[in-house]
Amino acid sequence: MSTLVRYKIAMAGVALGILASNSAVAQEQGFSLSGLGPKPAATVAAPVEINGNLRRIAADRSSLFFNGESASNEYPFYALPSEIAGSAKLMLTLQTAISAAPERSQMRVFVNDQELGTVRLDAGDAHRVEFSVPSGLIQPGYNAVSILVDQKHRVDCTVDATYELWTQIDPDRSGFVFANASKPDGNSIPDLIALGGLANGRTPIRGHVLPGAPSSDINRTMAIVQSLALLGSFDHPAVRITNTQSTEPGIDVVVGTYSTVGDILGSNPDGKTIKDGISILSSADGKRKTLLVAARTAEDVDGSVTLLTAMAEKQQHDGTPQGLRALNNMKGRLLAPATQVPLRNLGFITEPFTGRFYSQQVNFSLPSDFYPGDYAALVLHLNAQYAAGLSKDAELIVRANSETVADITLGAGRNGLIKDQSLPIPLNKLRPGENTIQIEARLPTPSDAVCDPVASSQERPRMLILGDSYLEVPNFARVGRYPDIAALVSGSSLQKQANAASPLPVFVPNFNPAALDAAGSFLAKMAYSSGHVLSVDVTPSMPDARQPTMMAFGTYGDLPQDMVDKVGLDLQGMAGGLGLSPGEPGRAAIVPSLSLAAASALDTQSEAKSADAAPADGVQARLSITVGHLSDGVMAMKDEMASYASAIVSRLRVGANTAGGADGKRFQPSDNAALLIAQNEVDEGGAWTIVTAPTSAQLSANVDAIMGRATWSRLNGSIQSFSASGQVVDEVEPTRVALFQTQAATVGNLRLVVAGWFSNHVWEYTLAQIGAAILLGISTFLFLKLGRGR
Repeated sequence: MSTLVRYKIAMAGVALGILASNSAVAQEQGFSLSGLGPKPAATVAAPVEINGNLRRIAADRSSLFFNGESASNEYPFYALPSEIAGSAKLMLTLQTAISAAPERSQMRVFVNDQELGTVRLDAGDAHRVEFSVPSGLIQPGYNAVSILVDQKHRVDCTVDATYELWTQIDPDRSGFVFANASKPDGNSIPDLIALGGLANGRTPIRGHVLPGAPSSDINRTMAIVQSLALLGSFDHPAVRITNTQSTEPGIDVVVGTYSTVGDILGSNPDGKTIKDGISILSSADGKRKTLLVAARTAEDVDGSVTLLTAMAEKQQHDGTPQGLRALNNMKGRLLAPATQVPLRNLGFITEPFTGRFYSQQVNFSLPSDFYPGDYAALVLHLNAQYAAGLSKDAELIVRANSETVADITLGAGRNGLIKDQSLPIPLNKLRPGENTIQIEARLPTPSDAVCDPVASSQERPRMLILGDSYLEVPNFARVGRYPDIAALVSGSSLQKQANAASPLPVFVPNFNPAALDAAGSFLAKMAYSSGHVLSVDVTPSMPDARQPTMMAFGTYGDLPQDMVDKVGLDLQGMAGGLGLSPGEPGRAAIVPSLSLAAASALDTQSEAKSADAAPADGVQARLSITVGHLSDGVMAMKDEMASYASAIVSRLRVGANTAGGADGKRFQPSDNAALLIAQNEVDEGGAWTIVTAPTSAQLSANVDAIMGRATWSRLNGSIQSFSASGQVVDEVEPTRVALFQTQAATVGNLRLVVAGWFSNHVWEYTLAQIGAAILLGISTFLFLKLGRGR
């Protein structure tokens, strides 16, 4: 029996003093953080020069912020083979709130589930602590860094006081220092991965193109940037499309024929010869790498781009089991239908909690063609223990994507044991892509009113949620839909277009440099989220208005009025709509002369546009799923049922297109909106998506702001606007959603799709029930009348 299991048995059985048996607790494995025996103390280090060898953890300030009484997080860290041979130290620069009691507040740090040490959290100025890393603990590839924080208030025992507790780790001054630093001339894919997240969690990527370059060069560069985000699992790519050189740390991307590459880098960059195919160059100090894709002809360049894309989409990551766990949970582990997933597999850390306000969350992902609706529920099976004697207002709350979905009273009258409590989470509370389930518990006791410092120092655990709690995932509908920004960023609504013969048009008016940067970052993040590289055709001029599917990046004043109108926006008179913004000094605009090939439709099948459409048209033509596909003899009235189902589902198309708000008015963003994402079906078979902001500076900066995990996972609806800090300002749900097929046609999936559609269209469902009742009554009447006539 492990030390961790013994520890939990003792704490849960003795300290909690509740009725659960030790055998039940002994089966609990929890989140594997072994080695909870003696806790070595960290060394508090004076600020010293680290000679530029600090290897930062790929995390930004928000993900390194720990608030409340108990908080934890885990981060993947990529180590190179050349780094792990010698000794290593983990350095953290941190600052704690003055309200935290240092004698009872601490931080514990683990690498690959082995505890490095514990540090007391002292308030005051930022200071650095060091942890020695045992030899051989870090392995080549991905490793896991886990941080657990316990914070107690100095003088206040109320629940509200828990919000005053926080510790901030500085990402720019925290990371690993290896005795054997990485070789500066490393020229492999791992050397690129090691540069991930080096700037406040961001990965700087500079795509180089020549002034006046043809659109084909930009398209290839965008494809390589997306592949790079996939290869490196770069959660926050910060892309710039430029024609100027830089010495800043990061990754350069150079793609083209020998002559193009020579014009960008020079004929002999850094004393190295340009090689054919895919190669990696290193700067003299090793802080900047260049991913170079070069060949003699454009066709050969395209072949290398295709090869790297295939490598990226089939990437198999290396590392420790803990590191791969952290990597998967950072993105949100993908849940399959009809499965059961323990919370510990999603990164849930099980520990007895001694405070007053418990809060922990898990993240997971659903497929990009997941169809939300109130036709089924994901069920949280909760196993937990809590102390007796809690106040009457003690309660446990479960939230899905910030919405409350369940609550349990924990006050008087309960026995302190929650065993296999089923808490349903309706599927309409979830979305394609990443989702969050948060468990919160308010755990006050009558003794908190006294707040005796001596008693507080001897607090007993009040809550233990067991890691064998699990999510029961139901069968859910699989179908693509638009408009839906969540499906867009997770890959669904554009994936069919990506696999088509023609690439997706991406309109960047006049190749505004800031808009190109925004497009590069947005597409790279989409590739990371979806696991696929999207084939695009970037153009500076408005594509054919008949294109059913396209994306656009530009300021309010840059985008054509016709495009803005069709997407359902009203930007007239808004601040910043003054036309093109000037580029950066020394950064020339990239405006080629090109002709744009017409992009293929997302779905070329025609559909009815009115309530008078024939039953065979509508969504079923798009889905290629009809009840008539059932084999002969399954139903005696197959044709009638097929027509009836088709007529109901075709109501998706009933009514005029009311882009914008539910009342048909066009959406006008608030004055404090710094970024706007809008998507709308303009023609059958696809949707137009625009990403816009009042000014070029706001467009580039605020696309970067929404790349953070907390904001990106909240993208949803048909229109969303964001503040400069990345907070959602406004959100508009689509008034009508079109569906398209993504899975093989099956009766089971069709049934779920229809059920999901009805759950989102209550009026149509009511009419269908009334119609069914009328038909049943008529058929019964006729049957009885004809029967008597015989």
